[in-house]
Amino acid sequence: MITALSAVAAQVALLATALALRHERPRVVRPTTAHARTPRALSRRAVRAHRRATDRAFPDAVELVVLAVRAGYLPAAAIAVVTPHLAMPIRAAFDEVSARCANGERFADALGSLPRRLGAIAAPLADSFAAADRYGQPLAPVLERLADEARQHRRRQADTLARQLPVRMSLPLVLCTLPSFVLLAVVPLLLAALSSLHR
Repeated sequence: MITALSAVAAQVALLATALALRHERPRVVRPTTAHARTPRALSRRAVRAHRRATDRAFPDAVELVVLAVRAGYLPAAAIAVVTPHLAMPIRAAFDEVSARCANGERFADALGSLPRRLGAIAAPLADSFAAADRYGQPLAPVLERLADEARQHRRRQADTLARQLPVRMSLPLVLCTLPSFVLLAVVPLLLAALSSLHR
């Protein structure tokens, strides 16, 4: 009887593990009419993934550009210097700015490609540097504001991830805690009750 209960407990643990793995397994698209919508769904998923990667990488790019300008580079040269060190999701957009400047386009106009390719998150950097290039505005307050906005954006990202953590951890905690509770609390009671019945 004890062996049978141990086998049942082991099966409960295996079932919980299988459910956890099944929950993490990617969804399989069946060959029905939903298959025709798969490229569009994958495209939307790729766009969302690229947007999240851009949001994570852009604050670091801003701080690198600000650091290069404070080191003595002009804004256009600063972007060209930091581009090889940027993350892949945003490197191509900054590389396009440098390429357009190398082809003779004005720096303020070349900056327009950043918001177009990276979204609204790049607008403050592009607008600030474009205004400084067109109208000769001082760069010191612009750099301070850009660095402060980058730090605030990174702080908001960390807060968002911290708020999502309990929700993401709830299912693994339940699936791991419940079998442990069954094995450590319920099974010994059942074994004790069955052994007392056989006396």
